[in-house]
Amino acid sequence: MSFRLRKFTKKDIAPLFEWFQSEREVLQWAGAALSWPLQRREFLELVKLQRGAAPVREVWAVMLYGDMAAHFQISFNRRLNTAGLGRIAIAPKYRGQGFAAGLMDLILNQAFSRAWVHRVDLLVYSHNDAAFRTYKQVGFVLEGTRRETTPIGNELWDTHMMSLLRREFDKRTERE
Repeated sequence: MSFRLRKFTKKDIAPLFEWFQSEREVLQWAGAALSWPLQRREFLELVKLQRGAAPVREVWAVMLYGDMAAHFQISFNRRLNTAGLGRIAIAPKYRGQGFAAGLMDLILNQAFSRAWVHRVDLLVYSHNDAAFRTYKQVGFVLEGTRRETTPIGNELWDTHMMSLLRREFDKRTERE
């Protein structure tokens, strides 16, 4: 698979928003920090955070066959030597085609491309079995579960915390 990374831009907002049809889908993808319906101005603020020599967040479009096939974000904490992955999504027309592991390899290579990053972590809702399996497959370790963190309708979702350390990533890439 020949994915190509490029910075997410304002022109990508509308196509990305078309991937999500409900509050439930947005909540599962982005957590509670974004509004429903999705608001362009909130995403414009995220895009601004990736400016400068040492951005605190990067917002990415993953291109495949000339289309935006996926999206992800990385937040950086230099003080803690961490990169936090979030808002990982595959475009509906590319879901179910076995792209997830290759996409995660691309994302992890981007996150660990900074020599100072020691740890990459993420949160995933416990009912998101496909994402959880993919994260485990690429080496993430389950650290714990925050119980009943996110209310939606009559439900309360649990959130898994997962991480991958630099030495685990390096060992993984040595085997490939």
